[in-house]
Amino acid sequence: MKVAVVYQYYQGHSAPGHSLVYELTQYLADNGHKVTVVSGETGYMTAKQPRRPWYKRLLRREWDGAVEIIRTFTYTQIHRSYLGRLLSFISFSVTAPLGLLRAGRPDVVLASSPPIFPMFSIWLVCKLRRIPLVFEVRDLWPESAVQMGILRNRQMIAIMGWMERLLYDHAQRIVTLTHGIRDDIQARGWPADRLEVITCGIDRGMLYPDPEAGGRLRRQKGWEDRRIVLYMGAMGEANNLDVLLDAAQQCQDSSVLFLLVGDGMKRPDIEHRVAVAGMTNVEIWEPVAKSEVRKCISAADLCVATLQDIPLFRGAIPTKLLDYMACGKPVLCGVRGEAAQIVRQAGAGVTFTPNDSRQMNRMIGELLDDQPRRDRMGERGVAHIREHFDADKSRIAMERLLMGVASCK
Repeated sequence: MKVAVVYQYYQGHSAPGHSLVYELTQYLADNGHKVTVVSGETGYMTAKQPRRPWYKRLLRREWDGAVEIIRTFTYTQIHRSYLGRLLSFISFSVTAPLGLLRAGRPDVVLASSPPIFPMFSIWLVCKLRRIPLVFEVRDLWPESAVQMGILRNRQMIAIMGWMERLLYDHAQRIVTLTHGIRDDIQARGWPADRLEVITCGIDRGMLYPDPEAGGRLRRQKGWEDRRIVLYMGAMGEANNLDVLLDAAQQCQDSSVLFLLVGDGMKRPDIEHRVAVAGMTNVEIWEPVAKSEVRKCISAADLCVATLQDIPLFRGAIPTKLLDYMACGKPVLCGVRGEAAQIVRQAGAGVTFTPNDSRQMNRMIGELLDDQPRRDRMGERGVAHIREHFDADKSRIAMERLLMGVASCK
């Protein structure tokens, strides 16, 4: 099978952020499929910016093992403003079709969203060339941007909504990462037989309990007597990190250190607030490579997952939540819906009301004072990931779906 994967933020384990597309494409290539990835120039949390002028970066080919990658020019200042992010999406919408046209003629195209603008232009190429399209929905756009208050322009909402409906109508299959996203799309009229849930699988060869690596990091940082509350991931509008900072300000225990690792549009605001308030119990780190994530998580005593309290996020599963569980760490979860259900079902942590920093602070104290309870939660989290979120199962499911679509073209 010849498969082209279109995803703006393709990156490997040496870059920060998730590497789900990388792991899928490597798996497909290892199984003998010819895989080409069309991607933008940088990962989602990569700070390094290209130095060559734009006209020398329109298209370039590279190889990642047996996977061919076609990088196309994109505006890379995505964390400076919402305008910067929009320019990034639009630039990839223009250049990604050129990359797909250079990819030969695949048997099937897997297009992963958000962003949604490039998916529309990719659909046009697929339609003109009669290539079947599988549309992977990682987040519901434009609705999530509307509910967060980011997107208010009615014309833009209408355009994005039209694109969303068109893509759902014409994709051969729609893949969702959570049951909540699947249920939302189905409730709006798309048939169940065109929808499939393939959850984020965890590579347990990379993410697993590693107390030795965690202990080394703690010694390097002089944390032998500190108790670490970790947040790792994006620092954007959706992530609701104000509640974590509120809890840090309320915390009176000098042994507790709140460690935030990542990047995003809200990071400058977070750094400013920490500096102005003189919050000596908060450290903010640059994003770390995926290959270093296990070490950071293993050094923590308690890990935090938060999202804004909007209806749409009740069908969301933050990738960081699964990463924490895979590394055997207890989770403090401030996300309603499907994520909270996972934590409760697994017995892998506790949940708090998303904007209730006092409740969060109280739970932090209770958990940090009860190591046997934390150990039990960590063990249950590992077992739950092994049973329900194994990467091999997710990759096999995606391979079968793609082969099925390719064979029916």
